[in-house]
Amino acid sequence: MEEIQNILRQEPSRMYSREEILNLLAPIKKDYEIERLLAELEVTSSLSQDKSNVYSMCRGGTVYYKWNNNNKAG
Repeated sequence: MEEIQNILRQEPSRMYSREEILNLLAPIKKDYEIERLLAELEVTSSLSQDKSNVYSMCRGGTVYYKWNNNNKAG
């Protein structure tokens, strides 16, 4: 999870697609591990809304992730 959050923190205004994150982390993690973590982030984001560190949304069938600068959790 830390690796994904680090990617999102590097450019907090940018939205990363699921595929981009998979490609960036492919050298250090297996796809199924990354998919599981992304699914967790997606659920956490949808349940916590603006209290989550990660914002996720679906556009045209593709899930995008972004660091939440409006986080009120911490």
